[in-house]
Amino acid sequence: MSGTGSRSAIWYKQAASHWFEALPVGNGRFGGMVYGGAGRERISFNEDTLWSGEPREKVRHDVQLHLDYARQLIFGGRHEEAEGIIEQYMEGEEIESYMPLGDMELWFDEQGEATGYRRELDMDEGIVRTRYRLGGALCTREVFVSAADQVMAVRLHHNAKTALTVLLHSPLRYTVSETAPNRLKLSGRSPYHVLPNTMKAPDPVKYEEGKGMSFELQIHVEVEKGKVETSGGRMRITGSGAITLFIAAATSYNGFRGDPASASAPNPARLCESRLDHAASAGYERLKARHIEEYGAYFGRAALQLGDEAMNGMPTDERIRAVREGADDPGLAALFFQYGRYLLLSSSRPGTQPANLQGIWNDKTQPPWCSSWTTNINVEMNYWPAEVCHLEECHQPLLDWIEDLRWTGRQTAAVHYRSRGWTAHHNIDLWRTSTPVGGSPSWAFWPMAGAWLCHHLWEHYAFSQDERFLERAFPAMKEAALFCLDWLVEGPDGQLVTCPSTSPENMFVTADGQQSSVTYASTLDMALIRDLFGHCIEAGRILQKEARLCGELEEALRRLPPFRIGKHGQLQEWAEDYDELEPGHRHIAHLAALHPLGLFTREDDPVWIEACRASLERRLAHGGAHTGWSCAWTVSFWARLGEPDKAHRFLNELLAGTHLNLMNAHRHPKVKLDIFQIDGNLAGTAGIAELLLQSHGGRVRLLPALPEQWSRGTAKGLRARGGFEIDMEWAEGRLVRARLLSSAGKPCRLWTPHPVSVRRGGADIAGESTGHELVWHTEAGQSYDIVPV
Repeated sequence: MSGTGSRSAIWYKQAASHWFEALPVGNGRFGGMVYGGAGRERISFNEDTLWSGEPREKVRHDVQLHLDYARQLIFGGRHEEAEGIIEQYMEGEEIESYMPLGDMELWFDEQGEATGYRRELDMDEGIVRTRYRLGGALCTREVFVSAADQVMAVRLHHNAKTALTVLLHSPLRYTVSETAPNRLKLSGRSPYHVLPNTMKAPDPVKYEEGKGMSFELQIHVEVEKGKVETSGGRMRITGSGAITLFIAAATSYNGFRGDPASASAPNPARLCESRLDHAASAGYERLKARHIEEYGAYFGRAALQLGDEAMNGMPTDERIRAVREGADDPGLAALFFQYGRYLLLSSSRPGTQPANLQGIWNDKTQPPWCSSWTTNINVEMNYWPAEVCHLEECHQPLLDWIEDLRWTGRQTAAVHYRSRGWTAHHNIDLWRTSTPVGGSPSWAFWPMAGAWLCHHLWEHYAFSQDERFLERAFPAMKEAALFCLDWLVEGPDGQLVTCPSTSPENMFVTADGQQSSVTYASTLDMALIRDLFGHCIEAGRILQKEARLCGELEEALRRLPPFRIGKHGQLQEWAEDYDELEPGHRHIAHLAALHPLGLFTREDDPVWIEACRASLERRLAHGGAHTGWSCAWTVSFWARLGEPDKAHRFLNELLAGTHLNLMNAHRHPKVKLDIFQIDGNLAGTAGIAELLLQSHGGRVRLLPALPEQWSRGTAKGLRARGGFEIDMEWAEGRLVRARLLSSAGKPCRLWTPHPVSVRRGGADIAGESTGHELVWHTEAGQSYDIVPV
C-alpha cells in the first residue's frame, strides 16, 4: 500500500533543559534519557531490575480472622465499619521502589553558541541523533541501546579537535574508579528500603550494610585520533574524528525469590566487562548495523499515515503547543501512535521485566507511586497495543510475570482468604508482592489482579490462535478461576458475589449518608469474573480438558448477579445504585466490560451499550478523564461506542497534555509534581488503533470509528483477533482497499461501513453476506483482497 513510508521521527531545535524534554532510548532492560546539550551532554541511566529491597515475607496470618466479620458488616449495610476493619486488620506492608541508576555527563571544553542545531529521535532506526556547528566545526552524535549486544553506544564525531571530560554520578550510594586507561566504572548499592513518595518521613531512603541490590555501570572509550586519560574518578578525552563510548549496566538481581546480596547472586562487574569486551571487539559500525536490523524487524512491521500532513515539517514541541492552542494535527496523532510502539519496544522485550508505570525511565529515588506495576488498570494499559500493533513479542514479559505471581499469589490466596488458586492486589514490585499494601481500601484492597491479568493470556491466544501457548497459559487461568470460585460467596438474594468488593479508587454515598468504598459485587469484579470464567470454559473446550471444572464455572456464571442499569440510565458501578462521592472520578472501572473486556458489542447489546454511553457521559460531564491515562482510556471507550468525533476530541486532549518530549504527563489537581506515566502513551496508541480496527465479539471491523479529520490515510500491519493481519487504505472517509492475511486459517466475520467483496488471486471468494457483514472461511498463510462494491 502507498503512503506509509514517511519517516517516524520527533525532533527539536534545542537541547533538553530538563528530564521531561530528554529523549528516551532503551532495549527493554537498559534505558537512558538523552539531553543533547552542545557544551554539556547528559544521559540518565536505568536498569530494569534496579529496585530497593529484597524478598520478604508479607502475608498476614490474621487477615482471615476478620474476613467473615467484614462480610457480615457489609451485608448488614455497615459499610464504613467494614472499611475500618479492612484498613486496620486486612492490609499489609508497602512495596519497594524502582531506582534510578545514575548519570553520565560529557563536559566539552569548546563553549559558545551552537548553530544549525537539531536533536531527533529516529524511531525507524531506534537512534537519538544530535547535530550542530560550533565555531565552524560540525559536531554530530548518535545514541542507541542494542538489544542484540546489550550495550548502549554513543558515537561523537567532530571534524575539528575537541576535548571533553566524562563524569559519572548517581543519586544512590556509589563510587567511581578506573578499571583500565580507557574504562571507567560506577559501582553502587541500592537502598534496603524506600518509602513510597506519598509517605512523608525524615529518612525515607534507608540503607543497611550488606543488604540491598548491588549495581554497576562501566564505560569503554575508543578514540579515532587522540588519547584517553583516567584519573580521580573521571575520564579526559582529547582528539578529533570519531569518539565512541560503549556503556554496560548490570545488577545483582537474583530472581524475585533470591537474595541480591548473597554470594550466589550475579556479579554485575563481570556482566559489564563481558558485554564491553564483546562490543569493543565488534566495533561501532557492526553494533549499529546489528541494532538497526534487530530493532527494525519489530518496529517496521506497522506504519500509519493519517489525514493532513501540513504540520509534519514542524519541530515536535511546536506541534504540541499548536494542538494546545486548538490546531488539529493528524500527523502528530500518527507520530504518537509510532512513539507508543517505540516506547513499548524500548521498555519490554522477551526476558526483561514488564514495563512499569514509567516503562524503564525514572530519575527519582522516590518515584511517583514507587514506579510500580499497578494492576487495577495501569499495567494492563501498557500492553493494550502489544498485539494489535504487531509487537506481540513485547507482551511476553507480562505473560512471564503472571507465572511468577502465581508463586507468591498462591500463598496470599491461601493465608489471607482461605482460597485455592492465586491472587494479587493492585501494587506489585520487583519481588512479586501479591499482598495488599496499606492505606485506603478504595485502592489498597482489590484482590482481583489475577482475573484481569489472565485476560492478557487469553488476548495473546486470541490474536495468535496458538494452541501450544494456550496449553501453557491454561494453568494460570485455571488457578485464577479457582480463587474466584472460592472468593465468591452467597449474597442476601442467593446470588454469588464478591465480598468485600471495591471499584478501584472510587467511593460511594449510601442512602443513610455513609461514605465508603467497600461493598459487595462491584461491576468490575463481576465483569472480570465473567470474562475469566468464559475464557476458561472456551480454553477447556479447545484443549479438551478440565470438563468438571468448566461445569463448575458454567454453574457459577448462572448464579452471578446481572449487570444493572441505574437511575441515571447508566451502567451501575456497584450492585446497588449508590451515588458516587466523586461523579467525575478518574477511574471508570465498571466500563471495563465495554473495553477492554468486550463483553458488550454495538451489534448485539444495544441496551447495555446505551447504559455504557450514559455512564461515560455522566463521568465526563463532572470532569472525568482529567489524567493522561484516563483520557487515553476514554478514546477507546468512544471508539467502542462508535463515536469518532468524541474519541478524536479526547485524543487531542491527550496530545495537548503531553510533556514536550511527547511522553504522557500525569496531570491531577491534587498532584503538583511533574510526572511521567507511560500508560497514557501506550493506551493512547491502542486507542488510535481502536478507531481504525476492532476485532472483539467475534467480528473484524474495518474503520469502525474513523474521525472526520482522518478522512484519508493508510495503515499497515495491524493485527486482529482470530489470527489476521491487515493493511488498508481509505479516502474521503471510505475504504479504498484492504488486504487481510490469515495466519491460522480460521473463519473471518468482517464488518465494514460500506459493502465490500473479498477476492483471492483476482477471483471472488464465496461467503455469507448480511448487511455490513461478510463471513468466509480462510486458509492459513493466504492473503485476501477486500474492495468496495
